[in-house]
Amino acid sequence: MSKSPTPSELLKKLKDYTSRALDTAAKPFKHILRLYTGSLIKNYETFVIGSGIAPSLDKYLTASSRAMLVASATLFALTLAVCLRVLPLLISAVASAIVALVIAPAASGALLVYLPVAVHRNRGELLESKALQLLSALALLTASGQSIYRVFEALPRVLGKDFKVFSVELDMATSLLRIGVPVNEALKRVASITPSPTLRDLFISLSSIASIGGGVAQVVWSLVDRYVTRYSIRVERSVEALNMFMEVYVAVALLIPILVGSTAALLIIYPLAGISFEALMVLTTLILVPVSSAAIVVLADVIVSRVRP
Repeated sequence: MSKSPTPSELLKKLKDYTSRALDTAAKPFKHILRLYTGSLIKNYETFVIGSGIAPSLDKYLTASSRAMLVASATLFALTLAVCLRVLPLLISAVASAIVALVIAPAASGALLVYLPVAVHRNRGELLESKALQLLSALALLTASGQSIYRVFEALPRVLGKDFKVFSVELDMATSLLRIGVPVNEALKRVASITPSPTLRDLFISLSSIASIGGGVAQVVWSLVDRYVTRYSIRVERSVEALNMFMEVYVAVALLIPILVGSTAALLIIYPLAGISFEALMVLTTLILVPVSSAAIVVLADVIVSRVRP
């Protein structure tokens, strides 16, 4: 007698079948995304891998095509339910099909294509602010005379919780070295995907040392000096940006009472239907001032987070 499958095996088979069905249904969307990324953005795979969203372009396109399929199906159902209340069935079905097959794929596709580029840029800012920690760890490990392979193996222990910030590059380098890729070639590949200029210089320099030889410690310390110079310039630019935003905020804070007072006086002299002094005060005190203050705080936090070590 054949052994009956266990519930876990049935669940696994159902999961595999659902995954294959989704991939088959989403294949047209994946083809569209591949055409978009291949024609619009050069070296798109480097943005995908360097952003940390997915380990390869194919996996990202697969996940994105599934998301586009779900978005299209959801918008089709919502549009059909709304249109059926005011339109005949045929017209509602046509309108829902247009939304699901044209508008939804175009909007979600544009968002999914741009997402790795935006995340890649933001991650580059984060890596630049944390690069000194990686350089310090490398300087500590190379001072003991360890090989590059041993250095990369010891970095997770030395960096601790900060290893997660550099995990995309360091995990890629370690995995390439483990499967037998030459050290110089592995480091060149990592340098091609990282969004951080400092880390790119580091991996290119280490690749050159692996090819022609040289002192790793000297290269690391030279990169530290270069990083400190570059970091000081970024701090100066951030301070200038903060000063500009603060000046704008102060100017707005000084102008709001004047504008509110003059507008209130005009409303008293020349009243307008539907606009009252009470409504103006509510709009100013409960909406305009809190929104402008929150916007300034968010912008300041974004600027400071780019240079926060």
